[in-house]
Amino acid sequence: MTVMPARENETAQADTEPAQEALPAPATETETDFKTEGDLPAVATAAGATGATASEIAFDGKEAKASGDTSHLDKGIHHYESYRAACEQAGKPEKWKAHYQNGHTEAAGWNQPYEHRAVNDWTLKKGTSASDALKRWMAGPTIADYRAALLADEIDEVRDEMGDRKFDRLFGSANEAEDRAIPVSQRLRISSDAYTTPLTDQMKAIAAEADTKSRQPNEPVAAPQVETRVEAKQEVVAKDQDPLVVAQELGVEQRDREIV
Repeated sequence: MTVMPARENETAQADTEPAQEALPAPATETETDFKTEGDLPAVATAAGATGATASEIAFDGKEAKASGDTSHLDKGIHHYESYRAACEQAGKPEKWKAHYQNGHTEAAGWNQPYEHRAVNDWTLKKGTSASDALKRWMAGPTIADYRAALLADEIDEVRDEMGDRKFDRLFGSANEAEDRAIPVSQRLRISSDAYTTPLTDQMKAIAAEADTKSRQPNEPVAAPQVETRVEAKQEVVAKDQDPLVVAQELGVEQRDREIV
């Protein structure tokens, strides 16, 4: 039979071929690849190492200082929630006071919101330089909402445009005489309620009106009245005459009157 040699040849060929390597098992259905185009950004390790949380982010968006450094709590403008969290993060919870929630500033010369029961509302005290008080308010530490903070920044631009001297003369002065002349409604005020009002435009209008008045010519001065003097007639005072001369004159007159 001829088939047997053929099978023997096939068996011999199979024995001489090297064994093929086993293929890797296909991935199971649960192994899903979520990778999109490009590599995924690496996860920052600094934040994980420090354990920074959202509560540690300050009002200006910067990360709070390390515990023990409280300098950031003594300057700038803060939202009350951020300031409270920053005090706790710095290990100084006593720096936070409950009434700060309604607004507070360490700047001198202001009536505080909790003193006149108006949230985020500061009014300038009498006899206070408006320009100086505004600068101190912005230097802080001040706890205020974003509306009051933005309004203060707009007012500061007006101050810079006018100059401190003119700004004080119109909105609050340390000079007692100047300060008395400023209407109460015109005295400097920082309030979140005034954020939607054209406050800075009104301040500029007040300044323009003051400039107009200062440029007006002075009122004419009345002409001085000239007194009409009537000169008194000079009285002629007779001097004392010599008695002999008088007697002679009288004698002559007497003879003229005698009838001959």
